[in-house]
Amino acid sequence: MAALTNKLAMVNSVHNYWAEADVLSADFEHPVEEKIRRRAHVKLPKDGHYHFKKADPFRFEGLISYESGYTQVAGHPSSKQDGFTTLATSVVERLNVLDVVTADRVVAQLSTVHPVYGTGQVPSVTFLGTRFENLRIGGHKVEVERNLEILGPKPANDESYFDNRDVLDRISKQYDKIAAANELPDWAREEYPKSRPAQNGAGKLECSLVNSVAGAPGTSFGHMIDLPHFGRIFLGELKVEREPGNSSKGIYDKYRFRLTMIRLQMGCIATGTSSIVGLDSNGTGGKGDH
Repeated sequence: MAALTNKLAMVNSVHNYWAEADVLSADFEHPVEEKIRRRAHVKLPKDGHYHFKKADPFRFEGLISYESGYTQVAGHPSSKQDGFTTLATSVVERLNVLDVVTADRVVAQLSTVHPVYGTGQVPSVTFLGTRFENLRIGGHKVEVERNLEILGPKPANDESYFDNRDVLDRISKQYDKIAAANELPDWAREEYPKSRPAQNGAGKLECSLVNSVAGAPGTSFGHMIDLPHFGRIFLGELKVEREPGNSSKGIYDKYRFRLTMIRLQMGCIATGTSSIVGLDSNGTGGKGDH
């Protein structure tokens, strides 16, 4: 009887898939002015399916390069639980930025399962597979302490991540650890004051899948590295956004997960910004016309 009920729920619901992935984008100001658009960018149609794109070797002057990589996005009804699964993956190999930031392999992976209409509206999310392999900064091997469970398991009883005390406490503790770091630069102290609230505005959570790094030159605090003569390095940044739906019209809340594995703010030997290995996953469900 339960299986029949679930099948009827699937028939009487609709889901619009949404996901994007790319391996690299950049905007250089000096020593040359150049905007590098998203490489190996792939986008999932709202009806799902599967799309893959290979990242051919890329080099821009002597500033930024990689040897290979790929992106993929997929969307389909879940085979193991009732709902709609979305997968986004981005991989870059043999990354080199100014011979300062290098890595053998950087992987971002994000998978969500949205419930069918009538059974809940909060998606589960996992970052399984997300990692850095042989990340080096200035030639120094960097050990990265990941926290792929920063959002934890999906809250019980369809409670939102934005209302769940455990989620908010984990993010707040991550902020407080940064605020308590020694030799915290003024810019970081302003961005991460002690007791900063987990929510950045009413509909946004900001955190990182990286708790800390060890072995990097410069000053490290949390997921961030302030490196003299280079700039600022941010690892594993995650943003979660919620757009309210309309229950009277059968439209659920919309959740958006954005993950950037490496974000650079360069300001010395080169000036510019770069986002490396990025994902963006969304999706929303509602009542079908059946």
